[in-house]
Amino acid sequence: MVVALLFLLLALPGQAHAYVDPSAGSLLLQLILGGLAGLMVALRLSWKRLTGLFGRGRTPGPAEERDQGR
Repeated sequence: MVVALLFLLLALPGQAHAYVDPSAGSLLLQLILGGLAGLMVALRLSWKRLTGLFGRGRTPGPAEERDQGR
């Protein structure tokens, strides 16, 4: 662990003279919000499958069991 930390510290530059464009923050925010929106849509689409996997799905009532037998 100490050796890995030492290599990491040696690999980091002392000073970085770099320019970050102001639109980079906006792009990063869009990436984060888009990823969260995509995750929410994916969870919404597969919610019944996920709840059935953990046994929290709704058990069918007598009328639904009768209708499934058709």
